[in-house]
Amino acid sequence: MASNFATVPELLSSAANRFGDTPAIVTAESSESFRQLADSVRGAAAALGARGLRPGDRVLIAAPNSPALVHVWLGTIWAGGIPAAVNPESTPAEIDYLVDDLQPRITLHQEELELLGATTTAAAGATAATVDPMDVAAIVYTSGTTSRPKGVMVRHAAYTETGRSFPSWIGLAPTPTLPRKRGRERQVERLWACLPLFHINAQAYSLMSSLAHGFALALSPKFHATTFWQEARALNVTAVNLVGAMLDFIAQQPETRWVESPLRTIYAAPGPDPEQRAALEARFGVRIVTGYGLSENPFGCIESPTSRSKRGSIGRPRQPVSGAFTNELRIVRPDGADAPDGEVGELCFRNPVITPGYWKASEITREALRDGWLRTGDAGTVDRDGDVFLTGRYKEMIRRRGENIAPAEVEDALRAHPAVRAVAVFGISLGLREEEVLAAVVLKDGEDIDEAALRAFVAGRLAAHKIPSRILFRDSLPMTTTQRVAKDLLRQEYGRAASRD
Repeated sequence: MASNFATVPELLSSAANRFGDTPAIVTAESSESFRQLADSVRGAAAALGARGLRPGDRVLIAAPNSPALVHVWLGTIWAGGIPAAVNPESTPAEIDYLVDDLQPRITLHQEELELLGATTTAAAGATAATVDPMDVAAIVYTSGTTSRPKGVMVRHAAYTETGRSFPSWIGLAPTPTLPRKRGRERQVERLWACLPLFHINAQAYSLMSSLAHGFALALSPKFHATTFWQEARALNVTAVNLVGAMLDFIAQQPETRWVESPLRTIYAAPGPDPEQRAALEARFGVRIVTGYGLSENPFGCIESPTSRSKRGSIGRPRQPVSGAFTNELRIVRPDGADAPDGEVGELCFRNPVITPGYWKASEITREALRDGWLRTGDAGTVDRDGDVFLTGRYKEMIRRRGENIAPAEVEDALRAHPAVRAVAVFGISLGLREEEVLAAVVLKDGEDIDEAALRAFVAGRLAAHKIPSRILFRDSLPMTTTQRVAKDLLRQEYGRAASRD
């Protein structure tokens, strides 16, 4: 099976040979061809080797998106090392924890990346280390709220198979070039990485797709909703990968901040509901594609022709364009049996490129990987069409009056009110396996509604036991670095408040 897959260095070498002088990495200030990128990566590998890096060693990189970050991240892999890019805004205590966990041979910050980059051109002949497609290429630390971050080990084949497949999943041009004109090729897609490269989204979906298909990768150091459309125009991008909250921030901007740009495809996970998506597509002149993925399994799910019109659906399991394997999905009950159509269970995936586990966390790995199946911790259902619906984190299911309540269902009901901008529903333990349903709500600017009126609004949409017993109005919701609501922090805050009442 592994012989059908490529390693990351093989993907890069192929890109340099196939796409040569066409742009590979672009920013507002610079542009680098695929051939130059390969030289920079080989140079970075040699510079890291001169600092003592050997195959299997880890390199911790804390830096914002930049060409230098791409060079060093890929250069570490080229040398046979294992990079772990992390949030550059991490506190010293957080970095100390990561260093203690990873035990890196080398730790680099932005300033050191620039210094390292100055030495790369002299040693551009460094050869790639011998690795297997099933070997670990990189480690991605998942963000934690109450628990420490976990290091997800990502295989070479997970990156390369995802990069080869992602453009077809979201409907990008099937080939990287238009017909030759005067002996030169012209690119048809330019991907935009405004998501940080320390997360799997930008690494697997953006960078690897660029290498696999010859798409230019436009880099922004950070996402800014206020200048999103101006940057899209300046960078001349055609497609972007976002998380759902980022799309919400863009939608909240005044109309005056929109400008015409080549951007026509937005991948958002999780995506908006069908009505909101239709409105945003009409407003911005783009096509929004929704899906679901994890650091542990970038394949996840992608929307289907039938799921686009279904509220809450994440589509069906994504499959590799190579046809080399099947990305399988089960919806599993607590007792391990398969849940019937429509019943909530835990989403479990199986395919050969799924993570081999978590770095230095054998017990957590055994819990997450059982008989080759990855337990995602996410709750969902599947309907008769085979479309999957995400209902929240499995551990976040709220138990009330003997019934399981999916937070997403309650959130959808609250979000339907025109005054509501954002909402998070979570449970607070009352003991004896009973929980109270709480909702944290952020209102739109200038809107005013009280708790009783909002509870009355959802009463026509939800069964009585699903109606929040308390609605808590806030100016904002706490977010993780991936712009997901940090519900554990809300549970901590309001759980303590409840214990004092």
